[in-house]
Amino acid sequence: MEKSKILDAVSAVFVYDGSLFVVQRQSYLAASPGYCAFPGGKVERSETEEPYQTQYLRDHNARFMRALCRELLEELNFDLNAAITNGQALSVSELGTVTTPEMAPIRFKTRFYKIVCKTPIDFQVNPGEAEFSKWESCDTLLAQYNQGKILAVPPTIWIFEAFANNWNTEQIDRFPPERHLKENAFCFELLRGVRQIPVYSRALPPANMTNAFVIGDEGSPQFLIDPSPKSLEEFQKLRDGVSRFQISGVFLTHHHPDHHEFANEMARALNVPILLSQDSHDRIRSIWGDDYFKDIELHFAKEGDILTQWLGNDVKIYAIPGHDEGQLALAPRSMEWFLVGDLIQGVGTVVVSSPEGDMKKYFASLA
Repeated sequence: MEKSKILDAVSAVFVYDGSLFVVQRQSYLAASPGYCAFPGGKVERSETEEPYQTQYLRDHNARFMRALCRELLEELNFDLNAAITNGQALSVSELGTVTTPEMAPIRFKTRFYKIVCKTPIDFQVNPGEAEFSKWESCDTLLAQYNQGKILAVPPTIWIFEAFANNWNTEQIDRFPPERHLKENAFCFELLRGVRQIPVYSRALPPANMTNAFVIGDEGSPQFLIDPSPKSLEEFQKLRDGVSRFQISGVFLTHHHPDHHEFANEMARALNVPILLSQDSHDRIRSIWGDDYFKDIELHFAKEGDILTQWLGNDVKIYAIPGHDEGQLALAPRSMEWFLVGDLIQGVGTVVVSSPEGDMKKYFASLA
């Protein structure tokens, strides 16, 4: 799969007396739908190189300032240039730059700008961009994330942490240099306690990765979900990447190889059992042979079973046939999230084919 082009983007971190201004992005947006975020967006080709003469804005790259001012006008009906002139915005400084990792289908090189406000501005937020917005203290935002109430990309969380630790933060030192999966297995916690590890797999194009997950509170059983590296090299990266966790078992959502390839080797390497449905077991065994599960303890999971805990909530197992007859899903009792494997695709199209697929059951599972 061809690497995604990296697009320049800008983001505004408005600050006032211990509080940050954040939005929750609309769920239908292509980038970060439903996420807690800072206002901003990509730098358009049409942005001019003409520099602003206004204090603060003239100190930064002209195209990026043009993009920042345009985005704030579109999203918040806020004129940054005028706000600086009338003393409403007291300073504009660059906090740091983050590049979206290599595996993402859409990549951005985002520059975050800190804008200090004289008062907490009552922005007129564009409802097409944000479901809601608010000024909130850094401590509260961080607590909401730690309670699983906020979905956010890592740079947003790093900014919460930095300002909660030091309100006068001028630069985010935790922004890491760009890294690649060829060097490390990434682990994202976009939602606290749901640890997502994208792994290069034999997924159907245009996808080339499958998300593995680690679920389970500290002190509760921790399960590695759907490890499916495409090669021994990727297997070792994933093995090294999960070494920080106390893995109690491998859980397979269904029998398709891009969700279980090398899962047996992972279970043997970690000396843990594999949990899966009886149907998935039978299909894997019929295709991959009896030796696939050799020397591995097997547990057959079914709807209603409790797998582990997430932030104190029981994580239940659900049967979701349609894409695959034996497919299982996971969700906490609070229904804050639902891990459904290939029932819904982020990249590509869901395949519903015989003998394991059934369109009537697929729509019933979606419902």
